[in-house]
Amino acid sequence: MHQEHEFDKYLKNYRKNLDISLSLSGETSDFFAQYKAQKLAEWLPQLQTKKIEILDFGCGDGQMTAYVQQKFANAQVFGTDISHNSIAYATKKHPHISFSMTQNNTITYPANKFDLVYAAGVFHHIPLTEHQKFISQIMQVLKPGGYFVLFELNPYNPLTQKTFKQCPIDKKATMLSSRYAKNLLQPYGSVTTKYYFFFPSFLKKIRPIEKFLSRLPIGALYAIILKKS
Repeated sequence: MHQEHEFDKYLKNYRKNLDISLSLSGETSDFFAQYKAQKLAEWLPQLQTKKIEILDFGCGDGQMTAYVQQKFANAQVFGTDISHNSIAYATKKHPHISFSMTQNNTITYPANKFDLVYAAGVFHHIPLTEHQKFISQIMQVLKPGGYFVLFELNPYNPLTQKTFKQCPIDKKATMLSSRYAKNLLQPYGSVTTKYYFFFPSFLKKIRPIEKFLSRLPIGALYAIILKKS
């Protein structure tokens, strides 16, 4: 019998709660799942058509995982999470993707398996004292020359701060600065910081200029892209 995790009880209203907290942005949680998948494709175009293996670490209900599968059509995509209910739901809704439990806080895939691993809004839920442990495990399953993309909330953006405080799922979470995240990953290879989502829905017509703003630390969200040595 599986041990119930905190996120198991959130699943039923997970998307509803996220959508309420994201209302200031004018977008939904589905929009952001698709948006992050699109960003992966933009940032790593060299991987889009290749037969690679991708891991969504902390995949939750599998919504972003499914969008990543669409963007990387030739890839074999996997998802893992500590929430039994989330994995059960994701497996039923997206049967073409391989989902599995993260047992005993351990990533159980073989060493050097993945060409790309990403974690979207996961690490702010993990205690700071455990970050290094999970990064080490991710590096273990990531191929040399492979990429790890860490998506997080930008604590220096006022809209993000307000959204974070309104979300019941984030009550026990701790926002991470891009400097902290960069320092966490830097020992493992070369890192690049990308800031994104500068404009809420009513300004979406000018979103195409975001690609020119990715170095400005005022985006609501950021990603650290690591190329493993």
